[in-house]
Amino acid sequence: MKLQLLSHPKKKANGKIYKYYSIAESYWEDKKNKKKILCYLGSLTPSQAKQIRDILKVAQSLDAFTATFEDLLFENHWRYLDMAFLNHLWDREWKGLSSIFPSPEGTSNTRKKEISTADVAKLLAFYRCLDPGSYLSAVEWFETTACNLILDIDPAHFNESRIYRELTAIEKQKEKIEQWLFQGLKERNEKSMRIIFYDLSDSYFEGRKCSIAKPGRTKANGFQSRRIVLSLLVNSEGYPFSWNILEDYTADVSTLKTNTDSWKQQFNLSKVILVFDRGMVSDENLQKLETEDSYFYITALDKDQIAGVEAVDLSKFRTITNAASEQEILSRGLMEYDESTFYEDLEVDNSGRRHVLVFNSDLFKNQRKAREELIEKAMKELDDEKDSLLNAKKSRNIKPTEQKIDKILDKLKVRSFIDYKLESVNLHGKNGSLIGSFNLLFKRNEKSIEKAMLTDGMWMLITNINKTLEPEEYRLSPKELIRAYRDKNRIEEAFRDLKSFIKFQPTFVYTEDHVRAHYTVCILSYLLDMTVTNRLRQKATENIGSVAKVYRILKHCEVGKLSVKGTDFSGLKLMPLTNEQEIILDLFNCNYLTRRDYLESIGVKAL
Repeated sequence: MKLQLLSHPKKKANGKIYKYYSIAESYWEDKKNKKKILCYLGSLTPSQAKQIRDILKVAQSLDAFTATFEDLLFENHWRYLDMAFLNHLWDREWKGLSSIFPSPEGTSNTRKKEISTADVAKLLAFYRCLDPGSYLSAVEWFETTACNLILDIDPAHFNESRIYRELTAIEKQKEKIEQWLFQGLKERNEKSMRIIFYDLSDSYFEGRKCSIAKPGRTKANGFQSRRIVLSLLVNSEGYPFSWNILEDYTADVSTLKTNTDSWKQQFNLSKVILVFDRGMVSDENLQKLETEDSYFYITALDKDQIAGVEAVDLSKFRTITNAASEQEILSRGLMEYDESTFYEDLEVDNSGRRHVLVFNSDLFKNQRKAREELIEKAMKELDDEKDSLLNAKKSRNIKPTEQKIDKILDKLKVRSFIDYKLESVNLHGKNGSLIGSFNLLFKRNEKSIEKAMLTDGMWMLITNINKTLEPEEYRLSPKELIRAYRDKNRIEEAFRDLKSFIKFQPTFVYTEDHVRAHYTVCILSYLLDMTVTNRLRQKATENIGSVAKVYRILKHCEVGKLSVKGTDFSGLKLMPLTNEQEIILDLFNCNYLTRRDYLESIGVKAL
């Protein structure tokens, strides 16, 4: 039975409609909802009617009460929607990922763990997606989130010692994770596994020691006493499925042979097209891939190798200038790829390898401009050095002087474009002493500059994919070869994301298992990031164009703890959604995260 305020409109003789009220009791009889009038109240103002309805609501609701605004206490708040969103991606988009990790019951014969390895892997992946930092800080971060409600875990069990123990457990599952991703990606979209991308990057770690780290020069952070080299393999949609930290690294080119054997065995590869950077090109590597049944390849030659390609004729580019029109470029026998890129299929040469010459007019202009700027800068620095030598206060030796000049030229990468020589001169000091120094004579090497200009704007693809290749679906046109090589920026984006957004480095762990597990956690974070990125690419959304923007928008929807002064009442309440948050939930089919039934299942009320 439920009490409610009923209104009874009544039309008077003068035509006006008056509204009378009564309090009624609803009940069921003969499977019908009926109402029994308990008392009539006469006419009421809208304000009086509202007050009576509020009184009836409070009287009949277990969680309703009367209070003033000053009685409400806002005790605490925790991040909810960004965490729930990532948990949705992990559980729904990558359903089954948690099952790879050992269950709590299966990890110990003597006791049951309070938190699973899968949950720790989840939390660490979420942490690196949203607020990457040290694993010590992860515990403090966890306390600012509603992850304990979402994952149904006791916060006391997520601590530093547990994190480090579980990193070891996570690393033990690396090959299973790779195999699961490979199979899953193949089932999702088999075509996306036809072209795969391989690359290397480097990083460093903070810590006392690590057996897999060696001294070496990193690409972005100079020399580091503890450098590590990372390898990564992604499919054509950018999803990762194989990664490693390479021991005994000597050069990029040396890694390919070992890894291709490993991938073939691990994933039972039949036919794939492997795209990799020119830094890994060697005749030995290409021969290795050409003798394998599993691999076709697409890569590029270094710029200084272009002139040595059998069918290339660089002389026809000798007169091209910055002002060259599209028609002028096409008249050299090139075909159009897009408005600034042109190509010539040089077909298969005597080595059985196919070459495609690519010319980009924007790159052409940029390279010519950059070379002239570097030469000009080098000439200025040599002028300064010349003045310094002719005004020397102490005698100079020829070897250190040559080394200093060479260092200037090497730093600006113009050694082949400027010739110099040193002529001995005798200078007189203030007290009449003789100072032995040099006059620096230098000039542009126009012949070398003209030779370099012949390949400005060019890059050369090399592949074993030809027009008679079997199976037929692996035959690629020149345009498809260019597109595939350009798409290697997917793996370059992956490393950028790992380093800048997920922040692989600096690495605040030092045991081998922990360093390797840290890379695995970063890859799982990148998997979630890439899931968001690909959905945004599929369906463009105004003002929401990046992973970072998605996380930033969702971050502001929190769960707060409310209580009422002078009562025992307290509860958790979710903030109302913004329009942008609703758009994101629609896009990823996860509106249920803010629905009453789901929220009540984790102990939260919705507005």
